[in-house]
Amino acid sequence: MCGISGFISYSADAMSEDARQEVLGLMSRAIARRGPDDAQFYDDGVLSLVFRRLSIIDVEGGRQPIWNEDGTVMVAVNGEIYNHQDLREALAEAHTFSTKSDSEVVLHLYEEYGEDCFAHLNGMFAVVLWDKNKQKLILARDRLGIKPLYYTQTENGLVFASELKALLMHPECPGELNWSDISDVGLQQKEDVSSYIMGVNHLRAGAYLSFTSEGKAAIHKYWSIADHTEDRPDGDERTYCDAYSALIDDATTRQLMSDVPVGLFLSGGIDSSILAAIAAKSGHTLHCFTVAERTTVATGDLQQAISLCRELDVPLYAGYMDAADIAQRFELDDLERMVLMIESPRFDPEWLFKYELHKFAKQQVPELKVVLIGQGADEFAGGYSNMMGAERKDWDDYIHSYVEPSLVKSVEAINGIPERFDKYIERDYIEQLADGRADSYKTLMKMQVNQLQYFNLWHEDRTSSYNSLEARVPYLDHRVVEYLASIPEVCHKELFWDKKIVREALHKHVPSYPKDKEKVPFFAVEDDSSVIELVYLIALKLYPDFREKYLHADETIFDWQHVNALYHTIVEKKGNFIDAAWQLMEIMSVSIFNDLCSHRERVVAIVEAHDDAVIRALSDSEMEDVASLRFAEVSHLLPTEWAMQSVIRVPAEVQLVKRLNESEQRHTIILLDGGQIRQTLRIPDDDAWAVDMLTHLLAKKQDGDSIANLSENFGVAPQRFAQISEFLKSKGFIELVPQH
Repeated sequence: MCGISGFISYSADAMSEDARQEVLGLMSRAIARRGPDDAQFYDDGVLSLVFRRLSIIDVEGGRQPIWNEDGTVMVAVNGEIYNHQDLREALAEAHTFSTKSDSEVVLHLYEEYGEDCFAHLNGMFAVVLWDKNKQKLILARDRLGIKPLYYTQTENGLVFASELKALLMHPECPGELNWSDISDVGLQQKEDVSSYIMGVNHLRAGAYLSFTSEGKAAIHKYWSIADHTEDRPDGDERTYCDAYSALIDDATTRQLMSDVPVGLFLSGGIDSSILAAIAAKSGHTLHCFTVAERTTVATGDLQQAISLCRELDVPLYAGYMDAADIAQRFELDDLERMVLMIESPRFDPEWLFKYELHKFAKQQVPELKVVLIGQGADEFAGGYSNMMGAERKDWDDYIHSYVEPSLVKSVEAINGIPERFDKYIERDYIEQLADGRADSYKTLMKMQVNQLQYFNLWHEDRTSSYNSLEARVPYLDHRVVEYLASIPEVCHKELFWDKKIVREALHKHVPSYPKDKEKVPFFAVEDDSSVIELVYLIALKLYPDFREKYLHADETIFDWQHVNALYHTIVEKKGNFIDAAWQLMEIMSVSIFNDLCSHRERVVAIVEAHDDAVIRALSDSEMEDVASLRFAEVSHLLPTEWAMQSVIRVPAEVQLVKRLNESEQRHTIILLDGGQIRQTLRIPDDDAWAVDMLTHLLAKKQDGDSIANLSENFGVAPQRFAQISEFLKSKGFIELVPQH
């Protein structure tokens, strides 16, 4: 992983040499965390470029940019080319290699194939090629968009960079917020991934851009998943499972290539466990990292990670995360760092947890530079069909209850169809816009390629690179994705329901892995009280400082009086105060993002500021007895207004659906508001009294009942009753009756 930034202008008087050097210096500092090992500058009066390197392959000799034999073509690559050895052998007879770097093969491939060279690469990459004779600049990006590459066309030329931070250092880079793209993440599936800045673009995944002295940027696609969805010749399920397993083996082995230590983020789930088993059997020294947090203990993921590492005989470092502790340490400058790191006007607790995990990994193994992650295993293999809390019966239920509605919503969002036309839109019209059937998983796959770039790949790249780590994603080897896309739909029900094709690959390597272990999203289980708690506490804590710094500024974009009212809704816990906390976090994030884009001198200062780790490693004794771990209870941290005489009720608009999953002894309660599912919770059998209490309150209607009566009637200690009731209130299942 490295960082590239630069600009090109064919106008002789566009910028003086001193000015170019100053801008390059700022760009270099802005992306220094991507490449802390080396900085190289190039400036010929037309093209000005800086390359920041994280040395992984050919540590001593792989300095970039790299020139061809006669000094006419130059290349700079961020990422890795996993088939570089094969390509090197094929090119060796016609070309002289000056380094052992994987990046140099791109240079000589271009000499052989021109702009068709990118289709020969297996890897994750953002490439800058400079053809000096043709005076042509070429920018290219890998097929799935794993490595980022921004650009903006200016009056005098083109500015490009691995990160928005560096792009902003150029005086001609726009800085105006693009409000239209700050929308629901789940609907952000357009091919053109937003930068959230007007006039600043992401180069499309699987595409290259050419820019010549004519001053026009031409974009060409060289890969699309749509070209690989045709059903492959008839085969049986065993054939598909075996072929998939072999591809994952090869992809993982290739991505272990490194001249420096390699790590793995091991959640304990299916995807990362396969990678751990393959890596361990390959003989590579592997450092595994996992998270010890309330949700990972509750789901059993932590215990599974510990068990697997013992079986594979590889070291495991478990970072203890307590949402309360993180919230107490979190200051306004931490939120500013998060917004700048992610380069987005949004906030998601998962980004914070992932950032802390990367920071923890570097703290435990300072020489670490590469980590493998299980990202991308779900999107093309049915990973979300039967995850924890989904309550779907089978594959057909998944297609009809999730895939079809998601596709319709996505198509409407992409095409700007107003929500008020939802129920009137003709299905054939939707399918025409989607270029595929609405009940087809293959149609969803096409959109998943874009969705990955908006969220998962975006934050994985930013959180790792900010800690000078390269995150590699074996499941997104394009051969794996293409193979899954070509499996006939008639086999989807058998192979993709509950990720059977992935589970089969796992059991080849780890037969002892529990066959019935549920898919658990990272920090997104139903008992997400720790996430709710984090957002609530951070919003409460940061707002006063935020208001003083941002809402009192001359150029503020929000009305502080209205935002203040929102804050008091949270403080006083009125209505759905949890949603209000999320909204306040978004308002703060948008304000900070806008401010950083408008005041670029602050960007470098934040990048260069030191940031201490806030999580610690579990001790050996704690790893032996995970059940002994203690995390702060929500009720001890949230301001509470419960009293024995307090009266609670189920809100008038709420309906409740109950279901018992006998095999797991857990009750599922679903909150309906206006006929729509608003919230789903799964209650352990030990707290089944809470379900009975809600049934009792429904019968009481608007009169409700007192804490004293309920606590006595259901035989629950008042403190425990308050804890559960506080949680149910935050989820909207109950409310306090106003006292007159």
